[in-house]
Amino acid sequence: MPGRRTRYFRDVLARIWKFLLLFFGVWVLAAVLFYFLDGRPGVTPFNAFYWSIVTISTLGYGDIVPETVPAKLLTIGTLFVQIFLLGYLISVITTTVSEESSRRALGTLGTDMKDHIVVLGYSDVGRAAVRELLVQGQTVAVVTETADEVANVRTLGPESRVFATYGSPGDKDILERVNIGQAHSIVICTADDAANMIAALNVRSLAPQARIVVSVARPGLRDTLRSAGVTYVASPSDMGGRLCAEAAFEPDVAIAMEEITAADLKADMQEYLLGASTPVSRQTVGEAETLVRRSTGCLLVGLAHRGPSGEYETTVNPPVDYRLQPGDAILVLGTIENTKRFRNWFGVDQGR
Repeated sequence: MPGRRTRYFRDVLARIWKFLLLFFGVWVLAAVLFYFLDGRPGVTPFNAFYWSIVTISTLGYGDIVPETVPAKLLTIGTLFVQIFLLGYLISVITTTVSEESSRRALGTLGTDMKDHIVVLGYSDVGRAAVRELLVQGQTVAVVTETADEVANVRTLGPESRVFATYGSPGDKDILERVNIGQAHSIVICTADDAANMIAALNVRSLAPQARIVVSVARPGLRDTLRSAGVTYVASPSDMGGRLCAEAAFEPDVAIAMEEITAADLKADMQEYLLGASTPVSRQTVGEAETLVRRSTGCLLVGLAHRGPSGEYETTVNPPVDYRLQPGDAILVLGTIENTKRFRNWFGVDQGR
């Protein structure tokens, strides 16, 4: 798919090609007529084309002037045509700029973002997801169901980090508009489970390597979506019910869960992928816990590693004798200040 700038220039060219053709035709016709109507020996074809362009552009240097009556009448006619051409050009430019500004505001020109996270749907779940992603420093492209919501999304961050457009989340043209093929992850969270399933299938065909997260109201759809290639299925109502149950007899557990899943509160849980040279690679969990705690103040609370199926398996409170390897991911918990310190110490941005 061509880039946003390429699409814009193509659109401009499609609008002004008629003007360019008309301008070229008037230039050639005026030059030919001047050559024959003026009739002076010193008027060469080159001089005629020179006179024509100088007259059309209204520069009027005066070094070549018509001397016969027909040539002077031609000059008057050419000037009137030039006024029409100028008005037409101004109209085309004004209309193009105005429409481009409107299309840019609504996101219909598309985006060239890469390695970004796409959020399809701007329901309550979508709003919360976008806010959290931006707090975490991610680049986000959002598809809302209506044009009225686009302006609200654009106010959440700078243009370099937030793109918004509107349309059906399952429409392939809309998915290409948010550059779905270059996205790192896609969050599908409309209020309609059927629309989410359709969008998931289309996303998987356009972005086979991307991570797909789907929010559904019915937890029973989890297995169906996983079999369709969805990476993770979340049920906000199910999760909310579990938090309410926790709050009924373990209120501090519920509060702690809220704090560690929202990066703009007191604490945060983050995931980091181990490389060959990152700290704690090839150390045991017990050694890594001590080093992480001493160096950053964070707690190592879990890890994820590839299982026999090739998918990552997550373990909370892993065995202390497990030896971490490059390619594993660790989960760390800490205050906002401690997680910032961990990121600087670890040398790699969070996320997998």
